[in-house]
Amino acid sequence: MDQFDSESYWNRSSSRGFSFDDDEDVLGAAASGSNMNISNILNDYDTISEASFDNSATGSALNLSIKSIISEDALKMLLQEQTLDDRIMSKGVAPEEELRLLRRQVQTTFYNPSPEVTAHKLLIGKCAPLEVFKSLHEKEQLLDAVLKCGGGDAVIGVLLFLKKTLNRTNFLKILEQKPQSLQHYVSFLQEQQNPEVIEVLQYFGKHQEAALLQFKAAMACKDLQQRKRKLQQLIDQYGGDMGVVSVYLQHFEAALKLLELVEKECHTLDNMVNINSTPIEVLYQCCRKHSNWKDQDMTRAISPFRVCGEQHISLAQFEWTALNERTTAQAYADLECVFERVPAWLPMKQKQFHISFSLELAILRLYALQAPTSVLYIFLSKMGNTTEKLALAKRVKCVRAVIDALAGLKDVQQLTQLKDTLPERSEEQFYCENALKGLQTKRWTTDNIKLKL
Repeated sequence: MDQFDSESYWNRSSSRGFSFDDDEDVLGAAASGSNMNISNILNDYDTISEASFDNSATGSALNLSIKSIISEDALKMLLQEQTLDDRIMSKGVAPEEELRLLRRQVQTTFYNPSPEVTAHKLLIGKCAPLEVFKSLHEKEQLLDAVLKCGGGDAVIGVLLFLKKTLNRTNFLKILEQKPQSLQHYVSFLQEQQNPEVIEVLQYFGKHQEAALLQFKAAMACKDLQQRKRKLQQLIDQYGGDMGVVSVYLQHFEAALKLLELVEKECHTLDNMVNINSTPIEVLYQCCRKHSNWKDQDMTRAISPFRVCGEQHISLAQFEWTALNERTTAQAYADLECVFERVPAWLPMKQKQFHISFSLELAILRLYALQAPTSVLYIFLSKMGNTTEKLALAKRVKCVRAVIDALAGLKDVQQLTQLKDTLPERSEEQFYCENALKGLQTKRWTTDNIKLKL
């Protein structure tokens, strides 16, 4: 075909050029449910494909059907998606294009898209008309579609639409029937710090979660009196029903008592505490002001022992806090009182050394706080494992404890080597010599007993 024939072909009225408007008419008719159904469209596509495709390499026609590539339902959804467009119109658009876009928007208003198509548009961030979903059943289908797709923002958008267009009873019923949607909605309210979240949680019987959020809101108050008032309201609200928040109620009461202590004893504690101080921080300051460690006084408001009882502070937390404070204050004589306990099973017995956490950890902490070797020796002497005691004593450079450990292991050779490295006529050298004499005496006595036998 020459150039003239090609031009005449395109100029003939029987050969119409491709037009997007024509394509839009076909798609709009197929999506709006007119006489042209989806089967007709598929058949037309099949006819065109089979008639126009010629495999010259093989010399035979390859019957490639569009149905073999995409299902009828998928194609229908694709056509519906193409008939829907965003409502946002660009500035400076031509009048013809504006008319075309407005026509599509009108079509969208009167056309009910499927929930799946709408969910897909929401998931990819496109605008989708939710107002076309009128009935309760249609709205539930839309929510199911976005939940199935798993899009968090899309779920929240649909839930807010349902809340706006449904009465409260139906909306809460939907949340109850779809726990996943309730979880999304509660998370959204928490993120927005919306007080409605408390009401929603209480409505669905989640009182513990509601109480914790109320406690968090109360502790966020910067004014002491306002925080006290909200904590008291929280205690009054849940105090009558011990089965609901019995696990947390004691912590609410402890927080209120701590505020009262800070309010009354702030000056006594040299203004070292405030409403944001933790129970351990308050305990530390109370340890600093406590004078008589031999008596576990429970009458004074700032007594460390009373504070531990009111704030439910464990024995290990108390001992660790007291160890750090007394060592920092160089009040080493009080440490033995901190770790002395009367056995509960024998109350008339003399107090015994007791520690609620690792003895090695205590010794290393004392060493880090530059406690004297005499204090380190007291704690090292409480260790039962001689090998571990030797290694730790070397680590904290406590010579007397090293000598005791070597004597316990009856290692005469290492004791002799250690004695030669110690300063002449020093206290450690005399102590090492006595340890060697003791081992030699025991060995001589044992050998004599063997000879007599």
